Amino acid sequence: MQVQNINNQPNFGIKYINKNTWNPKVLEAFENSKLLKEINAKYPKAETRYIHINDAECLLETDDTYTTLLDIILKPGKKFRWNLTSHNKSVPDKHLIEKLSTLTLDEVEKGSVKEFSPIATIEISGIKKPNVFKRFFNKLFGNK
Repeated sequence: MQVQNINNQPNFGIKYINKNTWNPKVLEAFENSKLLKEINAKYPKAETRYIHINDAECLLETDDTYTTLLDIILKPGKKFRWNLTSHNKSVPDKHLIEKLSTLTLDEVEKGSVKEFSPIATIEISGIKKPNVFKRFFNKLFGNK
């Protein structure tokens, strides 16, 4: 009797969030890493997310900077984030690949936090208009 592999994505082990958006080289490095094997052995319901963005497009920056971010959520309240920003588009991914070759589960556990802090914040403020009475008196008496 022959059994065919019907589902090539196992239903156990780490869950990839938006796996199709990963840089193929980063994905290969992560899947071949000792870290992945350690996570799957201890945290079978863990999740991971990879994001590579051009900050100028997403964060309204004036110059081109690129940020790569790798989140590993071992379990609720135990989250690890690695990120790097550079003016060179390929540098953050290159450093992430190097980091994945040496990163251990022990380091991830020690560096984990309960909640992620924002990568960046954007402050939006409106234009303040004087109240109706002040505008009326300004028009009447010519004050601006």
